[in-house]
Formats: sequence, C-alpha cells, structure tokens
Amino acid sequence: MRLKTVFVTVLCLTLTPVCAVRQTRVPASVPDLEQKIAAVLPTEDEQAFLQIPWRLNVMRARAESARTGKPMFIWEMNGHPLCHT
Repeated sequence: MRLKTVFVTVLCLTLTPVCAVRQTRVPASVPDLEQKIAAVLPTEDEQAFLQIPWRLNVMRARAESARTGKPMFIWEMNGHPLCHT
C-alpha cells in the first residue's frame, strides 16, 4: 500500500509542471493561412486524371471502345487501393 501511495505521489509531482505550462497560440494571419492552404491543395497538373472519362461498367466501356475505335485500358487490382485489406 505504501508503494502505491509513493508511486501516485511521484506521478502527481512529475505531471504537475507539465500541466501547469500554458501554451499560447498566435493566430495565423490571412496571407499565411492562404499560403498554407495553397501548399497542400493539388495543382491543375496533379488533377489532370480527373478529366479522363472513366467508365465503371466494363461491358459498356467495351461497346464504346468498339464504336469509337479507341483503345480500352483496364485497371484491375486485388485488395483495397490504400492497402487496407
């Protein structure tokens, strides 16, 4: 029982300074915030794949490919695209 009391006391004494420190945040200015947002947003070149007319139905895509004379690209994979299998 005494060991438990000593442990709790030591734990409280070591955590008290950490809890007592107050962290102050400096609000970001509007230009800084806009720069940070622009840095993480994708560029037009990075979003070019969104302009591709993807087809989800293989049979319809095959028919469209035959009708237009364009090749068909099939992307197939096993598992979750983000490796969450």
